[in-house]
Amino acid sequence: MTMRFLIFVLILILFQSCKTIEPVAPTESLKPIPAIGDVYSTIGIPIEISLKSQLSDVEKSLPKTFEGSQQQCEGVSFDYKFNREPIDFVFKNSSIYYEVDGKFQMKLNYCPSCVGLFGKESCTVPRIYASCGMNGEPMRKVTVAYNSEISLGSDYKFQSKTELKKFQLHDPCEITVFKYDVTDNLKKEVKKELQKLEKDIDKQIESINVKSMLNDTWKELNKPIAIDKYGFLYLNPKSISMSQLDFENKKVKLDLNLKISPFVSTNPTDISKTTLPNLEDYHKEKGLDMILDIRTSYDSLSSYVNKAFKGYEFEFKNKKIVVTQLSVFGTLDSKMVLKMTFDGAKNGVLYLIGTPKLDAENQRIFLEDVEFDVKTKSVILKSAKWLFNDRIIEEITKNAVFELAPMILDAKKTINKELNSTITKGVNMNGKIDDISIKELFLDSRNLIVRTNLKGELKLKME
Repeated sequence: MTMRFLIFVLILILFQSCKTIEPVAPTESLKPIPAIGDVYSTIGIPIEISLKSQLSDVEKSLPKTFEGSQQQCEGVSFDYKFNREPIDFVFKNSSIYYEVDGKFQMKLNYCPSCVGLFGKESCTVPRIYASCGMNGEPMRKVTVAYNSEISLGSDYKFQSKTELKKFQLHDPCEITVFKYDVTDNLKKEVKKELQKLEKDIDKQIESINVKSMLNDTWKELNKPIAIDKYGFLYLNPKSISMSQLDFENKKVKLDLNLKISPFVSTNPTDISKTTLPNLEDYHKEKGLDMILDIRTSYDSLSSYVNKAFKGYEFEFKNKKIVVTQLSVFGTLDSKMVLKMTFDGAKNGVLYLIGTPKLDAENQRIFLEDVEFDVKTKSVILKSAKWLFNDRIIEEITKNAVFELAPMILDAKKTINKELNSTITKGVNMNGKIDDISIKELFLDSRNLIVRTNLKGELKLKME
């Protein structure tokens, strides 16, 4: 064997020993990942709507003075004027009851008999004139009361039915000159005018724009809520229903049911935004009890596992390799694929597969049945059999554990902070998460999905 041949053989051996290991990357099999499907939760949210400013507008819009007259030739004719005081609104169950005090005055004239002449009637004697609550006399006192039954239509508009409930004259108006008590006549005439107000009151109440407030709220619920360090919370609202109205202390109270399909994503996600739908039939729900999917992208998960393995050294007798990066490459047959790049005695790439499992009791995710991918196994058996070693699998199995407990505790604090904020002008949200429990684990082509159950309470206040 010549020296030149020995040098050639030595170079060939060195070249073979340093050759990069580059197996073909695993590809998704024809077997599709089972569809996860959307999970909907219906949460009950107590709502409190302040009507103080709206009722003040109603009060200002109603006339404060009413005037009328009844003129006839024979008998009593009169003109009257009625002034009302500010309205006192009292909330009762599903209605608003309100009393208003007022004062009235009246001018009268009396003709005992009339005759017709040339088509025109005239009194046969001089008319007798009198007044009530005028000419230095105090105006007569009266109390009026209305009741408005109010409901909310499927179009989010108030529906009102107002009825005059009381008309009480405190001071009779008796004209002693001709012994005529005009109380009944006055009551009849003024009552006509007050009954005309029923429709005006209904119109004012029905003009209160609840839909505008809810429409703005719905738009905000469609927007992602930034969750510090974890990405974005999407409530993804679908439908809405409301209970009957309950009026108390100038506030409307009701329970709102919101059907949602919420999830948390580490990356911004496009979702189809919906407009405020019509109200659906109401069935009482137990509060904030919802299923929440936490979607962790494989890129985000790669950052976590890489921290645990970057720089990790594996020694095999006289050979050593160092992990330069470990990432989640994707999925294969509903299993997770890991991509490990390394250098040292050899450099290159190894692909491993494993089945992610959920340990709900200890709140962690781990890999089970870790093994080399078939194509990786074939390459290393041909070029670096010593790498086909259980130690790599054992170390990845032992250290590729994702602890969920710290994340859940931190996420609960962050979500609680976001649940106590202003959604839009005049709409404030108050709530808290009491418990987050882990239910299931899924994979899709881009994410590791942890399905959780959140329990707590949430309230809305509108002004």
